[in-house]
Amino acid sequence: MGQTRPWWAYFADALYAHHVPKDCKVKDISLRLNPFLQHWKPSKRALPLELRAMIEVAAKYGLRPEGLAFARTTLRRIPMWDHRETDPITIHRLATKSAVTTCLKHKHTLRTVGDFESFAAKLSNPQHRPTRDCTCKACEQMITEKRCANPHRCFDRAKAFLDALPPKWDPRREHPEDYEEKQMNELFTAGVKDGRIFDRTVTTYGGVGNIFRIFTDGRPTHQGVLDMRLQSDRYSELTVATDGSCLNNGERSARAGAGVFVGNNDPRNRSVRLPEALSQSNQTGEAVATYLASSLID
Repeated sequence: MGQTRPWWAYFADALYAHHVPKDCKVKDISLRLNPFLQHWKPSKRALPLELRAMIEVAAKYGLRPEGLAFARTTLRRIPMWDHRETDPITIHRLATKSAVTTCLKHKHTLRTVGDFESFAAKLSNPQHRPTRDCTCKACEQMITEKRCANPHRCFDRAKAFLDALPPKWDPRREHPEDYEEKQMNELFTAGVKDGRIFDRTVTTYGGVGNIFRIFTDGRPTHQGVLDMRLQSDRYSELTVATDGSCLNNGERSARAGAGVFVGNNDPRNRSVRLPEALSQSNQTGEAVATYLASSLID
């Protein structure tokens, strides 16, 4: 998914797209762009040994797109058809073969989220009317250049595809990248002395390959947009000590805890045992301790 991909990756894409189960929902082979970014999966039995191994290793080590927030330029490069983060029933219903989906595929050649976003944005044109007979410049252009019979219907269906995206994956939403850089610049000029500013940026930038993670556990992730704004206009300092610990670390019987020390007899001191729902390890305890410490500052 980018200009720097090795040549063999394009052959792999073609083989994956060609060898699919009979019940594959994406019938148009030109829309099967990447099985790691879409719901469809290739038929492993029909694949060459190397490509079959690649699919198996990806499944074994939990490879999938995951992150706290993503740059819009990255989100726009992901295939929109059969987008893996959408509800499968909804996205397949929207893509059901019809005059409008055929037009979107072959006349307007929409493929990525960015394609759909730019196309659907024509609905916001003040001169556009929500009818088949609209004579706005965008509709006239679609009729004459693309031979589109009903531009408004196509614009509207493109918007419906975008509306199926979870907020975190929708480039039309406000995202942390909109204010992260400004917020960090303000922190650096806030007069904090003898301290190191913690980098609060959570946005993943770069190509689509940058959004993949391994060793994920397969559980559903938060699909909303994180609000990373600082809640106060005045920044304060607090020096604390944090630590995490774990008994029987690495064993089934492991039990972890977290601690925060502000000062002797300080009511803000914390000592907690991690809930069983969390991974019981030293690292998790340290992460929880850091979270608890950050919550002590208003």
